[in-house]
Amino acid sequence: DVMFLQDTTGGQQPYIETACNRITQICNTLLSGGKFTPEDLRFGLIAFHDHPPQELSFIIQEFPFTTDFGSFASNLASLTAEGGGDEPDSHTDALSAACNADWKDKATKVVVLITNSPPHGIGEDGDGFPQGCPLQIDPLCVVTRMRRAGITLYVIACKPTLSQYHKVRSLQRACDFYQGLVKKTGGTVVNLGNLCVLPTLIAGSASEAVDSEIYVAKHQAEVCSMANNQKMNTSEISLRLHRNPVAAGMQHSTLVVDNMYEQHTQGEQNVDIWFNPENLNEAKNNIQEVKAPLNSILFFPFYFLQVIYE
Repeated sequence: DVMFLQDTTGGQQPYIETACNRITQICNTLLSGGKFTPEDLRFGLIAFHDHPPQELSFIIQEFPFTTDFGSFASNLASLTAEGGGDEPDSHTDALSAACNADWKDKATKVVVLITNSPPHGIGEDGDGFPQGCPLQIDPLCVVTRMRRAGITLYVIACKPTLSQYHKVRSLQRACDFYQGLVKKTGGTVVNLGNLCVLPTLIAGSASEAVDSEIYVAKHQAEVCSMANNQKMNTSEISLRLHRNPVAAGMQHSTLVVDNMYEQHTQGEQNVDIWFNPENLNEAKNNIQEVKAPLNSILFFPFYFLQVIYE
């Protein structure tokens, strides 16, 4: 099950159209691994804008899971990106709706958030709702629930300027926030500098999650046995697990992307500050400024890599 959370505020139309036009490519990429059939693959969609008075059209618009890819493409095509008011939008509402969606119990569960802005309440200037979502939904609480439900979150940051919307001299605040958010679920933030690779990133995110879940499920009992019965420590367990796929020639799909931002010690600490707490207020009061400027943006191609153990 793959749930798309699509930002529909101003500037997002090219990304909506690209995803819509390339949905067949995305499906074929996912199906090419032979891990499931077309009947197993379901796509859902949640479009989001903002709360009034920032945006008067809608807060979120939900389209349920479907195996009809043509219907999913039509749902995407029905969206128009416009408006939005202040820079933060109703991401938290969309995340909450995704967490409560009709997921199959045994499915690999993936949420792909496509956006160029942050949610309300993380501490940026000009936020129309500085205390967070007007409905008092906390994004850190929601993503903690996602983790417990086995949902992996990926964030595709559509513009290299995403993190420039926030506090002066704290330019990486949004980037650090999203890094901490996805870390809770084992997902990844992908900085999208080239629109053409959007389908690859979407398919790559889903494929990575599928392979990781298969591997974990296969070896969960083995790990428990090594820890409880054989009294092996973490290093010994890691070494044993590494030897197994190498000997078996197993494959694992991994999404590999270039990081467009220079990493700083304080930024990495901020990621952990967003990652560890379960509520927004506890986290944002401890965030420190990252004073170093952003690197020049490097538009290296992003690619999906099959790591083959031989």
